Amino acid sequence: MVKAASSAALILKDIRAALDSRLDGRGDKSKALGPKSSLKTLGVRPSFVRSIARDIQTKTRPAIDYPAALALIDAAVDRKVREEILVALELLERHQKEFAPGLFARVEKWSTAADDTEVAEVIGLRVAAPALGLEPSKLSVVKKWAKLKSLGKRHLAVLAATGLVMDGHREASAVLTLAETLLDEQTPVMVGAVARLLRETTRVDAKAVQDFLFRRSIDGNPDILRAGSENLDAARRAALIAKLEAQAALATPLAAAAER
Repeated sequence: MVKAASSAALILKDIRAALDSRLDGRGDKSKALGPKSSLKTLGVRPSFVRSIARDIQTKTRPAIDYPAALALIDAAVDRKVREEILVALELLERHQKEFAPGLFARVEKWSTAADDTEVAEVIGLRVAAPALGLEPSKLSVVKKWAKLKSLGKRHLAVLAATGLVMDGHREASAVLTLAETLLDEQTPVMVGAVARLLRETTRVDAKAVQDFLFRRSIDGNPDILRAGSENLDAARRAALIAKLEAQAALATPLAAAAER
């Protein structure tokens, strides 16, 4: 553990030097373009982040092993710099075949950086989803994230949940329980994420998703329901959309009358 932490500190210095050489002058100004983040932003383009990760992986000797990659993210999260965290996550993903039960405990610690929506997306798709697939009981933690005010953590929750319906996992009921709490989301990023989760779950249990969508068609966000139904068979999807359109047509005069 000490060796991994020491190695991580040296690698992080190399990462920061590489990032500093590619600054484009945006810096923390980019924060104003999205939700509030607790992370510092250097202003390095995503394409550079990926190339830096490749260079670091190639040049570092001895090679970065799995424990060092984990320690690297621990150190990067402590430093609270977005691009350092993103490079570290790129390096960890290269060890995905070594992911094992126990990883989700690390993800819980790293979730402190997930108020930043860019970091939340990368952690969610590349680490949290496979980690949850290894430890489905950790869905209780994911459900807590889904109820937080933080957009980034709610996004992390949805992305993590995909791990229960991908790569051979078939926990459709558990995923739909989580989706139940998120059907009133209005933010585009969350509308898209919840809809994608429903589409992925359809591949595992189409009947369960179909029943869920029709049941929640009364009060769920129609945008989520429409996009989330894309993997249903054509007839059932057409019936759902017709129901949503009929409800919308009925609601319009009622809303107009209420405004008078």
